[in-house]
Order: sequence, then structure tokens, then C-alpha cells
Amino acid sequence: PMFGPTFASLNDLSSQSAIIIAESSHLGKVFFRDLYHHLKLNVFEYSFREHDETIAYSLSIPFASTLVFASVMKHQDAPGTTFKKHMQIAQGLLSEDDFLLTEILFNPYTPGQLTNIREKLKELLAIIETKDSERMKAFLTGVRQNIQ
Repeated sequence: PMFGPTFASLNDLSSQSAIIIAESSHLGKVFFRDLYHHLKLNVFEYSFREHDETIAYSLSIPFASTLVFASVMKHQDAPGTTFKKHMQIAQGLLSEDDFLLTEILFNPYTPGQLTNIREKLKELLAIIETKDSERMKAFLTGVRQNIQ
């Protein structure tokens, strides 16, 4: 399954996903496809490689971003709903098992994803340091296009 108990509502899993590995045994795939169908999960079938690439994208990026966010926090109250939501996500993530977090982050495709984050952070920092409004506008436009 592609969800942990921290963020998923176990009463309604219809918005959650599960991956079945294509190279798995036929009977195993049939069993899990049937189980996941009864749980109303969205089922994807990927090869081992596709699984690792997907996990690096869908879990390693948000996990690493959240860990970096939480690593610079200090014991101080801060107003704002965005900050509080990020804190809730960080607290939820850090309530997960260390082994699970480690396995996800040690995925062979995670370093490439983190390199992309580092490059974008470097670009954003340069825009902020130079107070370049035009580049900021272009950066924000690009980010908005990425999430449409």
C-alpha cells in the first residue's frame, strides 16, 4: 500500500493507492489485486524499477522536504496556518517507524530527486538574494504549471 496510518483514513481508502509488482507470482498478484479491490484502493502494477522510481518521486521528495523543514525548527510558537500544517505533516512523518523512513530514503533513485531539489533551492535562493522580481515571477509561473 502507498499510505501509512498517519495520513490515511482507514474508514475510506478510496483515495489511497497500492502497487502490485509485475514480477510477483501470478497467484500473489491475483490475491492482492482482489484484496485491494475490496478495500477500494487504486491499484497500479509496476516493475521493480518503476516501483522504485515512483517511490523516489512520490515519497522521497516530500519526506526529504519535510525532514529538512523540521530540522531547522526551534521551540518557538509561530502564527500562520501554512506553518501549522507543515508542522502537522512533520509530526506525522516523524511518528512513522525509522526503518520505514530509512528504507524509503535509501531508495536508489532518491539521490537524483534530491539533486533536483537542491538545484531548485539554489535557483530560488539566488532569486531571493538578488531580489529579482522578474525571475521570481517566472519561477512561480513554472511552479504553478508543474502542479496543474
